Amino acid sequence: MGERVVIVGGGAGGTILANSLDPKRFDVTVLASSPVHLFQPALLYVAFTGAHPRATRDEHRLLRRHVRFVQDAATKVDLTDKVVTTSSGARFGYDAIVVATGMAPDPSQIPGLAEVDARFGDYHTDLAQAEKLWSSLQAFNGGTIAVGQASPIVKCPPSPLEGAFLAEELVTRRGLREKTRMVFFTPYPRAYPSAPMNEVVEPIMRARGIEIMEFFDVDRIEPETRTIRSIEGDEIVYDLPIVIPPFVGADITYEPCDVVNEDRFLITDKETLQIKGVDRAFAIGDGSNLPTSKAGVGAHLEAKAVATALAGRPVRFTGRTHCPFDVGYGRGTFVIGSYDAPVVKARPSRVKRLMKMAFEWIYWISLSGVIEPVFTVYFKLTAPKPAPASGSVPDSSSSLT
Repeated sequence: MGERVVIVGGGAGGTILANSLDPKRFDVTVLASSPVHLFQPALLYVAFTGAHPRATRDEHRLLRRHVRFVQDAATKVDLTDKVVTTSSGARFGYDAIVVATGMAPDPSQIPGLAEVDARFGDYHTDLAQAEKLWSSLQAFNGGTIAVGQASPIVKCPPSPLEGAFLAEELVTRRGLREKTRMVFFTPYPRAYPSAPMNEVVEPIMRARGIEIMEFFDVDRIEPETRTIRSIEGDEIVYDLPIVIPPFVGADITYEPCDVVNEDRFLITDKETLQIKGVDRAFAIGDGSNLPTSKAGVGAHLEAKAVATALAGRPVRFTGRTHCPFDVGYGRGTFVIGSYDAPVVKARPSRVKRLMKMAFEWIYWISLSGVIEPVFTVYFKLTAPKPAPASGSVPDSSSSLT
């Protein structure tokens, strides 16, 4: 029998990793609480265009035959004794472990947010919530639409702005633009966290009449007065709130307990992807505290890096990101950067938007690993240029791609 590898989580990172490991060398088990694999970027288009793509598939069918799939939620990971305990009471021993659990929305952190999400929906939780938001947008007949994030941690950094752009496009196409005030709020000092990309994005927002409220840290929401209040004392009175909730790591107990931070994200070496102080234990995807985008492309590249490490070959994860970004009206761009390179100032185009729309089809194929050589060439050709070696460093927000 080969080295026992347990992968906790069946999202993009966990699935790609499982399919990348050599069955002659590894005995692979994937533990996931759900048998359903969700293509999360589809939620944006369900919420703002009413699209109904094939956003889910059976996780078991996405895995290669040699991979053992177990539908059971991990409740405890003992990194000392190398055992994973599940909600059913089952115990899985391992030689190496990779945690790919993603992160979960936690609206309870913001008073009033759970009530607002339950009424209006959102596009970061699940399909049902995205469909509810589409219904809310269809019922909207004018007033203030407030779009923003309730905490700095978010799935896919472009997504808050994508929501603002697509909401503005929708009300324009419905003939409601003159009756609508569009407000975008963010805890960051600019509309987009990274300065180079903000130079692209902010002029588009201003040209479309989208107001920007920077340094807006959400303190609470008052549904009875329809008001979003910030810690800084600012407020937005809304008719339709589209609020991205805070996120936390998976609700799993770890031994030792100091491998997670206060928000339950695993403390992970940004280059080796090893969990703090533990050999043959790695974290990939949204559940880690890596200083890079929480996005599917990142999970993909992290999975390939860990597969290389498990095979005994030297590897360094570069923090590479390549996030597609829909700016509305048929145009898109990509947010490209790495630990060593500042974010690329990439202008939107119709071709880039078409590339994003093709991603859904490519995504399902990519999970199998059969087109990995194509990805290798593509990422090499589109690699960002490293920062100058003269002692200057990239903009500190370049990691917040």
